[in-house]
Amino acid sequence: MTLIFICLFQAVFSEELMHAIVYGNTEELGYYYTSIYVGSPPVRQTVIVDTGSHLTAFPCEGCQSCGTHMDNYFDYKASSTSREVSCDEGISCSTCQNNKCGYAQSYAEGSSLRGFLVEDLVSIGNTSDHSVRHIFGCHNRETNLFRTQKADGIMGLGYARSKVRSIIDVLYEKHEINTDMFGICFGKKDGYMSIGGYNSSLHNYPLEWVNMYDNNFYSIKATDILLNEQSLGLKESDFSHHYTSGTIIDSGTTFTYLGSVVYDRLWTEFEDYCRGQKNCLGDQVSVPRETHRCYKFDSSQMSLEEFYRSFPVISFKIEDLLVDWVPEYYLFAWPDHARSYCLGVYRNYRGNVLGGNFMRGMDVVIDRYANKIGFAPSDCDPRLLPAEKTTTNYTHEIHIEETQPALSVVWFVIGAVLLLVLLSILLYKKLSKGTNILREEVSEIESNSGI
Repeated sequence: MTLIFICLFQAVFSEELMHAIVYGNTEELGYYYTSIYVGSPPVRQTVIVDTGSHLTAFPCEGCQSCGTHMDNYFDYKASSTSREVSCDEGISCSTCQNNKCGYAQSYAEGSSLRGFLVEDLVSIGNTSDHSVRHIFGCHNRETNLFRTQKADGIMGLGYARSKVRSIIDVLYEKHEINTDMFGICFGKKDGYMSIGGYNSSLHNYPLEWVNMYDNNFYSIKATDILLNEQSLGLKESDFSHHYTSGTIIDSGTTFTYLGSVVYDRLWTEFEDYCRGQKNCLGDQVSVPRETHRCYKFDSSQMSLEEFYRSFPVISFKIEDLLVDWVPEYYLFAWPDHARSYCLGVYRNYRGNVLGGNFMRGMDVVIDRYANKIGFAPSDCDPRLLPAEKTTTNYTHEIHIEETQPALSVVWFVIGAVLLLVLLSILLYKKLSKGTNILREEVSEIESNSGI
Protein backbone atom coordinates (compact mmCIF):
# COMPACT_ATOMS: atom_id res chain seq x y z
CA MET A 1 0.00 0.00 0.00
CA THR A 2 2.89 2.37 0.78
CA LEU A 3 4.39 1.67 -2.66
CA ILE A 4 1.06 2.44 -4.33
CA PHE A 5 0.85 5.72 -2.44
CA ILE A 6 4.40 6.73 -3.51
CA CYS A 7 3.70 5.89 -7.16
CA LEU A 8 0.42 7.82 -7.06
CA PHE A 9 2.14 10.82 -5.49
CA GLN A 10 4.85 10.85 -8.15
CA ALA A 11 2.34 10.49 -10.96
CA VAL A 12 0.20 13.34 -9.66
CA PHE A 13 2.80 15.85 -8.52
CA SER A 14 5.56 15.41 -11.08
CA GLU A 15 5.83 17.25 -14.38
CA GLU A 16 8.09 16.39 -17.27
CA LEU A 17 11.06 18.64 -17.94
CA MET A 18 12.74 18.07 -21.27
CA HIS A 19 16.42 18.74 -21.81
CA ALA A 20 18.24 19.24 -25.11
CA ILE A 21 22.01 19.44 -25.44
CA VAL A 22 23.26 22.64 -27.08
CA TYR A 23 26.52 22.72 -29.04
CA GLY A 24 28.77 25.60 -30.03
CA ASN A 25 30.73 28.56 -28.69
CA THR A 26 31.37 32.25 -29.21
CA GLU A 27 34.94 32.00 -30.48
CA GLU A 28 34.83 29.49 -33.35
CA LEU A 29 31.22 29.18 -34.47
CA GLY A 30 29.78 32.42 -33.10
CA TYR A 31 26.52 30.67 -32.13
CA TYR A 32 24.98 27.76 -30.25
CA TYR A 33 22.79 25.16 -31.92
CA THR A 34 20.72 22.11 -31.05
CA SER A 35 19.19 19.19 -32.93
CA ILE A 36 15.57 18.81 -33.92
CA TYR A 37 13.98 15.85 -35.69
CA VAL A 38 11.52 16.49 -38.49
CA GLY A 39 9.09 14.37 -40.46
CA SER A 40 8.19 10.67 -40.75
CA PRO A 41 10.60 8.97 -40.58
CA PRO A 42 12.32 11.64 -38.42
CA VAL A 43 15.34 13.35 -39.97
CA ARG A 44 17.84 15.49 -38.04
CA GLN A 45 18.26 19.19 -38.66
CA THR A 46 20.66 21.38 -36.64
CA VAL A 47 19.29 24.82 -35.75
CA ILE A 48 20.72 27.92 -34.05
CA VAL A 49 19.00 28.66 -30.72
CA ASP A 50 17.54 32.14 -31.21
CA THR A 51 15.35 34.00 -28.72
CA GLY A 52 15.29 37.07 -30.98
CA SER A 53 13.07 35.57 -33.70
CA HIS A 54 10.05 33.28 -33.93
CA LEU A 55 10.49 31.20 -37.08
CA THR A 56 12.10 27.76 -37.27
CA ALA A 57 13.56 27.28 -40.75
CA PHE A 58 16.18 25.25 -42.63
CA PRO A 59 17.01 24.37 -46.27
CA CYS A 60 14.77 21.95 -48.14
CA GLU A 61 15.47 19.69 -51.09
CA GLY A 62 15.72 21.63 -54.32
CA CYS A 63 17.25 24.82 -52.89
CA GLN A 64 19.57 26.29 -55.51
CA SER A 65 20.83 29.13 -53.35
CA CYS A 66 21.69 27.46 -50.03
CA GLY A 67 25.05 26.65 -48.49
CA THR A 68 26.67 23.38 -47.44
CA HIS A 69 25.65 22.51 -43.88
CA MET A 70 25.89 19.63 -41.41
CA ASP A 71 22.94 17.65 -42.73
CA ASN A 72 21.27 16.97 -46.04
CA TYR A 73 18.55 19.37 -47.10
CA PHE A 74 15.20 18.27 -45.70
CA ASP A 75 13.05 16.45 -48.26
CA TYR A 76 9.55 17.20 -47.08
CA LYS A 77 8.03 15.25 -49.97
CA ALA A 78 9.65 12.08 -48.57
CA SER A 79 7.89 12.57 -45.21
CA SER A 80 4.54 10.81 -44.88
CA THR A 81 3.27 13.45 -42.44
CA SER A 82 4.21 16.71 -44.19
CA ARG A 83 2.01 19.22 -45.98
CA GLU A 84 2.56 22.55 -47.66
CA VAL A 85 0.94 25.55 -45.95
CA SER A 86 -1.48 27.28 -48.31
CA CYS A 87 -2.09 30.99 -48.68
CA ASP A 88 -5.64 30.87 -47.27
CA GLU A 89 -4.81 29.73 -43.71
CA GLY A 90 -4.81 33.17 -42.10
CA ILE A 91 -1.02 33.51 -42.13
CA SER A 92 0.55 36.69 -43.49
CA CYS A 93 2.49 35.27 -46.45
CA SER A 94 5.28 37.33 -48.00
CA THR A 95 4.54 35.73 -51.37
CA CYS A 96 1.96 33.33 -52.75
CA GLN A 97 2.94 31.12 -55.68
CA ASN A 98 0.89 28.07 -56.65
CA ASN A 99 -1.01 28.63 -53.38
CA LYS A 100 2.19 28.01 -51.37
CA CYS A 101 2.64 30.45 -48.46
CA GLY A 102 6.02 32.13 -48.79
CA TYR A 103 8.13 33.84 -46.12
CA ALA A 104 11.08 36.19 -46.10
CA GLN A 105 13.07 37.15 -43.02
CA SER A 106 16.06 39.42 -42.51
CA TYR A 107 18.37 39.62 -39.49
CA ALA A 108 20.29 42.47 -37.90
CA GLU A 109 23.75 41.41 -39.11
CA GLY A 110 22.59 41.41 -42.75
CA SER A 111 21.69 37.76 -43.36
CA SER A 112 18.34 36.82 -44.88
CA LEU A 113 16.18 33.79 -45.60
CA ARG A 114 13.46 33.16 -48.15
CA GLY A 115 11.27 30.14 -48.81
CA PHE A 116 7.85 28.65 -48.18
CA LEU A 117 6.06 27.21 -45.15
CA VAL A 118 5.54 23.51 -44.43
CA GLU A 119 3.87 21.70 -41.54
CA ASP A 120 5.19 18.40 -40.21
CA LEU A 121 6.05 16.56 -37.01
CA VAL A 122 8.93 18.17 -35.09
CA SER A 123 10.67 17.20 -31.84
CA ILE A 124 13.55 18.76 -29.89
CA GLY A 125 16.56 16.70 -28.82
CA ASN A 126 17.27 13.04 -29.37
CA THR A 127 13.77 11.70 -28.82
CA SER A 128 10.54 11.72 -30.77
CA ASP A 129 8.43 11.20 -27.63
CA HIS A 130 7.23 14.80 -27.82
CA SER A 131 6.71 15.24 -31.55
CA VAL A 132 4.14 17.90 -32.40
CA ARG A 133 2.79 19.24 -35.66
CA HIS A 134 4.66 22.47 -36.27
CA ILE A 135 4.82 25.02 -39.10
CA PHE A 136 8.38 25.80 -40.19
CA GLY A 137 10.17 27.39 -43.11
CA CYS A 138 11.77 25.55 -46.05
CA HIS A 139 14.58 27.74 -47.42
CA ASN A 140 15.03 28.15 -51.12
CA ARG A 141 17.42 31.07 -50.65
CA GLU A 142 20.05 31.94 -48.01
CA THR A 143 22.43 34.91 -47.89
CA ASN A 144 25.59 35.87 -45.99
CA LEU A 145 26.13 34.04 -42.69
CA PHE A 146 23.18 31.69 -43.20
CA ARG A 147 24.82 30.46 -46.37
CA THR A 148 28.24 29.86 -44.79
CA GLN A 149 27.30 28.61 -41.31
CA LYS A 150 27.70 24.94 -40.38
CA ALA A 151 24.31 24.62 -38.67
CA ASP A 152 21.46 23.85 -41.07
CA GLY A 153 19.06 26.59 -39.97
CA ILE A 154 17.57 28.50 -37.09
CA MET A 155 15.03 27.82 -34.32
CA GLY A 156 13.19 30.96 -33.28
CA LEU A 157 11.99 30.84 -29.67
CA GLY A 158 10.35 34.27 -29.58
CA TYR A 159 6.67 35.12 -29.34
CA ALA A 160 4.35 34.03 -32.16
CA ARG A 161 3.81 36.45 -35.02
CA SER A 162 1.35 36.22 -37.90
CA LYS A 163 0.06 32.89 -36.54
CA VAL A 164 3.49 31.29 -37.01
CA ARG A 165 4.33 29.94 -33.56
CA SER A 166 7.56 28.77 -31.99
CA ILE A 167 8.09 25.17 -30.96
CA ILE A 168 7.65 26.29 -27.32
CA ASP A 169 4.18 27.66 -28.14
CA VAL A 170 3.14 24.40 -29.76
CA LEU A 171 4.54 22.13 -27.04
CA TYR A 172 2.62 24.09 -24.41
CA GLU A 173 -0.61 24.26 -26.39
CA LYS A 174 -0.48 20.50 -27.03
CA HIS A 175 0.19 19.87 -23.30
CA GLU A 176 3.54 18.20 -23.98
CA ILE A 177 4.86 20.59 -21.31
CA ASN A 178 2.77 21.90 -18.43
CA THR A 179 4.62 25.19 -18.01
CA ASP A 180 5.11 27.92 -20.63
CA MET A 181 8.75 28.26 -19.66
CA PHE A 182 12.17 27.37 -21.04
CA GLY A 183 15.77 27.90 -20.00
CA ILE A 184 18.99 28.37 -21.97
CA CYS A 185 22.38 27.65 -20.40
CA PHE A 186 25.42 28.41 -22.60
CA GLY A 187 28.81 27.25 -21.36
CA LYS A 188 32.22 28.32 -22.58
CA LYS A 189 31.66 25.46 -24.97
CA ASP A 190 28.31 23.72 -25.48
CA GLY A 191 25.46 23.84 -22.94
CA TYR A 192 21.85 22.77 -22.66
CA MET A 193 18.24 23.85 -22.94
CA SER A 194 15.42 22.98 -20.55
CA ILE A 195 11.86 23.02 -21.86
CA GLY A 196 8.89 23.18 -19.51
CA GLY A 197 10.79 24.48 -16.47
CA TYR A 198 14.33 24.40 -15.13
CA ASN A 199 16.51 22.19 -12.95
CA SER A 200 17.87 24.04 -9.91
CA SER A 201 20.29 21.20 -9.10
CA LEU A 202 22.42 22.51 -11.98
CA HIS A 203 22.59 26.06 -10.56
CA ASN A 204 25.50 27.38 -8.51
CA TYR A 205 23.25 29.92 -6.79
CA PRO A 206 19.45 30.33 -6.57
CA LEU A 207 17.54 31.71 -9.51
CA GLU A 208 16.58 35.40 -9.26
CA TRP A 209 13.80 37.01 -11.28
CA VAL A 210 13.17 40.30 -13.08
CA ASN A 211 10.15 41.52 -15.04
CA MET A 212 9.69 41.17 -18.79
CA TYR A 213 8.16 44.14 -20.62
CA ASP A 214 7.36 43.23 -24.21
CA ASN A 215 5.45 40.63 -26.20
CA ASN A 216 7.66 41.05 -29.26
CA PHE A 217 11.07 40.47 -27.69
CA TYR A 218 12.29 39.18 -24.34
CA SER A 219 12.73 42.69 -23.05
CA ILE A 220 14.11 43.74 -19.64
CA LYS A 221 14.77 47.07 -17.94
CA ALA A 222 18.47 47.80 -17.33
CA THR A 223 19.20 50.79 -15.11
CA ASP A 224 22.99 50.84 -14.58
CA ILE A 225 26.30 49.01 -15.08
CA LEU A 226 28.91 48.42 -12.38
CA LEU A 227 32.62 47.62 -12.72
CA ASN A 228 33.82 45.64 -9.69
CA GLU A 229 30.79 46.95 -7.76
CA GLN A 230 31.48 50.58 -8.73
CA SER A 231 28.56 52.27 -10.50
CA LEU A 232 29.13 53.92 -13.87
CA GLY A 233 26.54 56.52 -12.89
CA LEU A 234 24.09 55.54 -15.61
CA LYS A 235 20.35 55.98 -15.28
CA GLU A 236 17.38 54.23 -16.83
CA SER A 237 16.90 56.91 -19.51
CA ASP A 238 20.45 56.27 -20.78
CA PHE A 239 19.31 52.84 -21.96
CA SER A 240 17.31 53.78 -25.05
CA HIS A 241 13.71 52.61 -25.37
CA HIS A 242 13.99 51.14 -28.85
CA TYR A 243 12.80 47.74 -27.56
CA THR A 244 10.01 49.08 -25.32
CA SER A 245 12.23 48.90 -22.24
CA GLY A 246 15.53 49.52 -24.03
CA THR A 247 17.21 46.12 -23.59
CA ILE A 248 16.52 42.63 -24.92
CA ILE A 249 17.94 39.14 -24.39
CA ASP A 250 18.87 37.62 -27.76
CA SER A 251 20.66 34.26 -27.80
CA GLY A 252 20.98 34.35 -31.60
CA THR A 253 23.16 37.49 -31.57
CA THR A 254 26.78 36.50 -30.98
CA PHE A 255 27.98 39.53 -29.03
CA THR A 256 26.52 42.25 -26.82
CA TYR A 257 25.55 45.59 -28.35
CA LEU A 258 24.93 48.76 -26.35
CA GLY A 259 23.47 52.16 -27.22
CA SER A 260 25.96 55.00 -27.64
CA VAL A 261 25.59 56.57 -24.18
CA VAL A 262 25.97 53.26 -22.34
CA TYR A 263 28.69 51.98 -24.67
CA ASP A 264 30.86 55.11 -24.38
CA ARG A 265 30.56 55.20 -20.59
CA LEU A 266 31.44 51.51 -20.26
CA TRP A 267 34.50 51.74 -22.48
CA THR A 268 35.78 54.92 -20.81
CA GLU A 269 35.55 53.35 -17.35
CA PHE A 270 36.87 49.96 -18.52
CA GLU A 271 40.00 51.46 -20.09
CA ASP A 272 40.50 53.68 -17.04
CA TYR A 273 40.36 50.58 -14.82
CA CYS A 274 42.85 48.77 -17.05
CA ARG A 275 45.38 51.55 -16.62
CA GLY A 276 45.65 50.63 -12.94
CA GLN A 277 48.67 48.68 -11.72
CA LYS A 278 48.30 44.90 -12.12
CA ASN A 279 44.92 45.36 -13.82
CA CYS A 280 44.13 43.84 -17.22
CA LEU A 281 47.42 41.97 -17.48
CA GLY A 282 48.90 41.43 -20.93
CA ASP A 283 50.17 43.73 -23.65
CA GLN A 284 47.60 45.69 -25.60
CA VAL A 285 47.46 44.64 -29.25
CA SER A 286 45.47 45.60 -32.34
CA VAL A 287 43.24 42.91 -33.79
CA PRO A 288 41.48 43.20 -37.19
CA ARG A 289 37.74 43.99 -36.95
CA GLU A 290 38.17 45.31 -33.39
CA THR A 291 37.60 49.02 -32.72
CA HIS A 292 39.42 48.88 -29.39
CA ARG A 293 42.71 47.23 -28.53
CA CYS A 294 42.74 43.72 -27.10
CA TYR A 295 44.94 42.07 -24.45
CA LYS A 296 47.54 39.43 -25.27
CA PHE A 297 47.75 36.49 -22.90
CA ASP A 298 51.27 35.15 -22.28
CA SER A 299 51.18 31.69 -20.69
CA SER A 300 54.86 31.96 -19.73
CA GLN A 301 54.06 34.91 -17.45
CA MET A 302 50.79 33.81 -15.79
CA SER A 303 48.02 31.27 -15.78
CA LEU A 304 44.81 31.90 -17.70
CA GLU A 305 42.96 32.13 -14.35
CA GLU A 306 45.34 34.88 -13.18
CA PHE A 307 44.83 36.68 -16.47
CA TYR A 308 41.02 36.59 -16.07
CA ARG A 309 41.21 37.75 -12.45
CA SER A 310 43.04 40.92 -13.48
CA PHE A 311 39.93 42.15 -15.33
CA PRO A 312 36.87 43.66 -13.64
CA VAL A 313 33.50 41.99 -13.17
CA ILE A 314 30.89 43.79 -15.28
CA SER A 315 27.53 43.79 -13.51
CA PHE A 316 24.32 44.78 -15.26
CA LYS A 317 21.77 46.27 -12.90
CA ILE A 318 18.40 45.02 -14.10
CA GLU A 319 15.75 46.70 -11.96
CA ASP A 320 17.14 45.93 -8.47
CA LEU A 321 19.04 42.78 -9.48
CA LEU A 322 22.76 42.72 -10.26
CA VAL A 323 23.67 40.15 -12.90
CA ASP A 324 27.43 39.55 -12.92
CA TRP A 325 29.25 39.08 -16.22
CA VAL A 326 32.68 37.69 -15.35
CA PRO A 327 35.84 38.08 -17.49
CA GLU A 328 35.94 34.37 -18.36
CA TYR A 329 32.74 34.88 -20.35
CA TYR A 330 32.91 38.44 -21.71
CA LEU A 331 36.48 38.12 -22.98
CA PHE A 332 36.94 36.14 -26.17
CA ALA A 333 39.64 35.50 -28.74
CA TRP A 334 39.17 35.33 -32.51
CA PRO A 335 40.36 31.94 -33.92
CA ASP A 336 43.09 33.62 -35.99
CA HIS A 337 44.33 35.53 -32.90
CA ALA A 338 43.87 32.80 -30.31
CA ARG A 339 45.77 34.48 -27.46
CA SER A 340 44.53 38.03 -27.92
CA TYR A 341 41.45 38.56 -25.77
CA CYS A 342 38.92 41.22 -26.69
CA LEU A 343 35.85 42.58 -24.93
CA GLY A 344 32.82 41.29 -26.81
CA VAL A 345 30.81 44.53 -26.55
CA TYR A 346 30.04 46.80 -29.51
CA ARG A 347 28.15 49.98 -30.30
CA ASN A 348 24.53 49.79 -31.42
CA TYR A 349 22.70 52.91 -32.62
CA ARG A 350 19.26 51.56 -31.77
CA GLY A 351 18.75 49.57 -28.55
CA ASN A 352 20.72 47.35 -26.20
CA VAL A 353 21.08 43.67 -27.07
CA LEU A 354 22.48 41.26 -24.50
CA GLY A 355 23.65 38.52 -26.85
CA GLY A 356 24.83 34.96 -26.57
CA ASN A 357 28.17 35.90 -25.00
CA PHE A 358 26.34 37.68 -22.16
CA MET A 359 24.27 34.55 -21.52
CA ARG A 360 27.34 32.32 -21.04
CA GLY A 361 27.86 30.85 -17.59
CA MET A 362 24.27 31.27 -16.45
CA ASP A 363 20.92 29.58 -16.83
CA VAL A 364 18.60 32.20 -18.33
CA VAL A 365 15.03 31.07 -17.65
CA ILE A 366 12.17 32.69 -19.57
CA ASP A 367 8.76 32.35 -17.95
CA ARG A 368 6.42 33.46 -20.70
CA TYR A 369 3.26 33.04 -18.62
CA ALA A 370 4.36 35.15 -15.66
CA ASN A 371 6.38 37.59 -17.84
CA LYS A 372 9.56 37.02 -15.85
CA ILE A 373 13.17 36.25 -16.72
CA GLY A 374 15.39 34.45 -14.20
CA PHE A 375 19.18 34.34 -13.94
CA ALA A 376 21.21 31.71 -12.08
CA PRO A 377 25.00 31.20 -12.35
CA SER A 378 25.75 27.72 -13.69
CA ASP A 379 28.58 25.73 -15.26
CA CYS A 380 26.13 24.85 -18.05
CA ASP A 381 27.87 21.51 -18.46
CA PRO A 382 25.66 19.14 -20.49
CA ARG A 383 27.52 16.16 -19.00
CA LEU A 384 25.79 16.92 -15.70
CA LEU A 385 22.32 16.59 -17.18
CA PRO A 386 20.06 13.89 -15.75
CA ALA A 387 18.08 11.60 -18.02
CA GLU A 388 16.43 13.37 -20.94
CA LYS A 389 13.12 13.39 -19.09
CA THR A 390 13.21 14.38 -15.43
CA THR A 391 10.79 15.89 -12.95
CA THR A 392 10.66 19.64 -12.63
CA ASN A 393 12.73 20.99 -9.78
CA TYR A 394 11.13 24.27 -8.79
CA THR A 395 12.26 26.45 -5.92
CA HIS A 396 10.22 29.55 -5.13
CA GLU A 397 7.91 29.97 -8.10
CA ILE A 398 5.32 27.32 -7.20
CA HIS A 399 2.75 30.15 -7.03
CA ILE A 400 3.25 30.59 -10.76
CA GLU A 401 2.30 26.98 -11.32
CA GLU A 402 -0.83 27.35 -9.23
CA THR A 403 -2.07 30.29 -11.27
CA GLN A 404 -1.53 28.71 -14.67
CA PRO A 405 -4.58 27.22 -16.40
CA ALA A 406 -2.68 24.01 -17.16
CA LEU A 407 -3.60 20.34 -16.86
CA SER A 408 -1.58 20.11 -13.64
CA VAL A 409 -4.52 21.68 -11.78
CA VAL A 410 -6.87 18.94 -13.03
CA TRP A 411 -4.42 16.22 -12.07
CA PHE A 412 -3.97 17.81 -8.67
CA VAL A 413 -7.73 17.58 -7.99
CA ILE A 414 -7.90 13.98 -9.25
CA GLY A 415 -4.86 13.06 -7.17
CA ALA A 416 -6.31 14.68 -4.05
CA VAL A 417 -9.56 12.71 -4.44
CA LEU A 418 -7.69 9.43 -4.95
CA LEU A 419 -5.50 10.21 -1.98
CA LEU A 420 -8.55 10.76 0.23
CA VAL A 421 -10.00 7.43 -0.96
CA LEU A 422 -6.77 5.63 -0.12
CA LEU A 423 -6.59 7.22 3.32
CA SER A 424 -10.23 6.30 3.95
CA ILE A 425 -9.53 2.67 3.03
CA LEU A 426 -6.48 2.57 5.29
CA LEU A 427 -8.44 4.13 8.17
CA TYR A 428 -11.36 1.73 7.66
CA LYS A 429 -9.03 -1.28 7.71
CA LYS A 430 -7.31 -0.02 10.81
CA LEU A 431 -10.62 0.57 12.63
CA SER A 432 -11.94 -2.81 11.52
CA LYS A 433 -8.83 -4.51 12.81
CA GLY A 434 -9.13 -2.68 16.14
CA THR A 435 -12.79 -3.67 16.45
CA ASN A 436 -11.98 -7.33 15.81
CA ILE A 437 -9.23 -7.28 18.43
CA LEU A 438 -11.63 -5.70 20.94
CA ARG A 439 -14.27 -8.33 20.22
CA GLU A 440 -11.73 -11.13 20.75
CA GLU A 441 -10.65 -9.60 24.07
CA VAL A 442 -14.28 -9.32 25.26
CA SER A 443 -15.02 -12.91 24.24
CA GLU A 444 -11.91 -14.07 26.11
CA ILE A 445 -12.98 -12.17 29.26
CA GLU A 446 -16.51 -13.59 29.07
CA SER A 447 -15.13 -17.12 28.64
CA ASN A 448 -12.78 -16.77 31.63
CA SER A 449 -15.58 -15.31 33.75
CA GLY A 450 -17.99 -18.08 32.87
CA ILE A 451 -20.52 -15.60 31.50
